[in-house]
Amino acid sequence: MRTTGIIMAGGKSSRMGTNKALLKIEGKSVIEKIAAELKKSVSEIIIVTNTFEDYQSLGYPMVHDQWKGMGPLAGIHAGLEASHTDKNLVVACDMPFISSELGTILLTFLEDYQAAVPNISGQLHPLFAAYRKGVLKELDASLQKQELRIRQFLDKVNTKTVTEADLQEAEFHYRERHLFNMNHPVEFEEALKIENGHLE
Repeated sequence: MRTTGIIMAGGKSSRMGTNKALLKIEGKSVIEKIAAELKKSVSEIIIVTNTFEDYQSLGYPMVHDQWKGMGPLAGIHAGLEASHTDKNLVVACDMPFISSELGTILLTFLEDYQAAVPNISGQLHPLFAAYRKGVLKELDASLQKQELRIRQFLDKVNTKTVTEADLQEAEFHYRERHLFNMNHPVEFEEALKIENGHLE
């Protein structure tokens, strides 16, 4: 079955002070690393961004938020609206060490659920999660009411919270780096250390 990877690159990177998707790790931009890993588990890729010129050279279809200034929920909405597949894997542009294997597991949960979201050590990760296109109606309703908290939206759809126990059962060896994200320069420095094997 065909699936789509949706890379969310619509943020302003204000805490990083520069476009975090374009920061380089071992010669590749973070968004290039993400796309290369995503391609192992999805058949199509879409980038959600409000600055097309930044990502033109990557050659992937791009869309912008239809609901401006309304945060990640609007980005998920734009990506799903543009997607041609029922099953979709959303990933934020600041997660350089995502795992395609984990992505495939999340997509598998969509057989029985409308969304599959990792919840590791009590922290929800809705920006590396799987969503059926069918949640668009509920997304529209949330955005119209300006209910922008993703957790609140997830409570309204049939969501599988994917725990460490679920991942063990799927025989996936989870590592913290798989959901690592960078918002501050110090976290980018940490990412460079992870890449070079100096940190887990």
